Amino acid sequence: MIISGPTYIDGEIVSRYISIDEGKISSVERALKTTEEIFYWDGVILPSGTDIHVHFRDPGQTHKEDFYTGTRSAACGGITTVADMPNNDPPIDSYGRLKEKFKISSKKACTDYALYGLLSTNTEKMMELTRLFKVYLAGSTGVEKVTDLKDEANTVLDSDGFLAFHCEDEELFKGKGEDLVGYNKERPSLSEVKAIESLATWPEGKKHVCHVSTDAGFKAAKSLGYSVEVTPHHLYFTDEVILGPFGKVNPPLRGDKDHFALTEHFERDEIDVLASDHAPHTESEKMVDFSEAPAGLPGVETMYPLMMNSVAMGETALSTVVDMISTKPSEILGIKKGKIKEGFFADLALFDFREVENIMNERLHSKCGWSPFEGFRAIFPRHVFCRGEFLVKNREFIGSKGEGKNISLL
Repeated sequence: MIISGPTYIDGEIVSRYISIDEGKISSVERALKTTEEIFYWDGVILPSGTDIHVHFRDPGQTHKEDFYTGTRSAACGGITTVADMPNNDPPIDSYGRLKEKFKISSKKACTDYALYGLLSTNTEKMMELTRLFKVYLAGSTGVEKVTDLKDEANTVLDSDGFLAFHCEDEELFKGKGEDLVGYNKERPSLSEVKAIESLATWPEGKKHVCHVSTDAGFKAAKSLGYSVEVTPHHLYFTDEVILGPFGKVNPPLRGDKDHFALTEHFERDEIDVLASDHAPHTESEKMVDFSEAPAGLPGVETMYPLMMNSVAMGETALSTVVDMISTKPSEILGIKKGKIKEGFFADLALFDFREVENIMNERLHSKCGWSPFEGFRAIFPRHVFCRGEFLVKNREFIGSKGEGKNISLL
């Protein structure tokens, strides 16, 4: 297959012919003489996205999401690789549970995928299946905060594994909160900073701080040399947004000061990774008293489209978006994706800057059926390729269950 059009190469948009053979890019050329049919595109050809932080709730809570609906939603938003977190019910803290989850994902996933294990006393055995591990310094869905597992962390880091940390210090939590402003106060920014600073007592090695929500947290993580992840909801919302329990998330939405500071860090390309932290709950589960509502919201399908609209509005550089959504997260996972380059997988998202629209719940694909970004302007990809095959064609999902591959087998 050959795709031709304005192509993102090393920070620039240039006219190129992209030849694809056996799922990989075989050449990227200025001109091409061929009798083969060419797929021409007059928008922009970008590397598709890699989301290193999703919660597809499978197994255990598949009424909210599962690997089929989650990866379908991802694909329709231009994401062709996901890394799913281990706080399932029950948590993925053993070799047997991780193996079973890989079995489930292999039958359902439409995009490529990786799975995190929960750092535990079973870590060494689990490393036969994955090099990605999550550490919760505060409790979350299905898991309690980590105890003393620094030896296990050392095992992962010594083997060039990847440790991602949820950084909140439960000792500084004050209560449940009655609304978003109160929730922000009950889980204060200091809890994030203290948790990040505590990572200095863990074994040396690459550490990744998930969903940083405060300016002080960002600065603490950077000063200690950790990679930093930020979510779209922490960039777009403050605790004053009128979402009620639908905006309840951990760490909380913050005030104007932190919101504007994170936005500035993002626009300066100082953040390493943009990840959705897609953590859906059903509408009925959210439509309860705020203090009892579960924390988490969907976002894997809207992340890239929101950022593309930001580029179209002149608010964000295209290179910043591609770096944070595609190139850097692919590098973290150690996969040859995230660049349109010979030898890399042909994972592509074809956008048209003229196709701006309002996000509508009824057009999204997550099983949960709602989005906090409904009504926001966005640019969705018209076509999406994973390993050279259409997943989305003319905005219609045409992928199938089980087409996705475990990235460790690519």
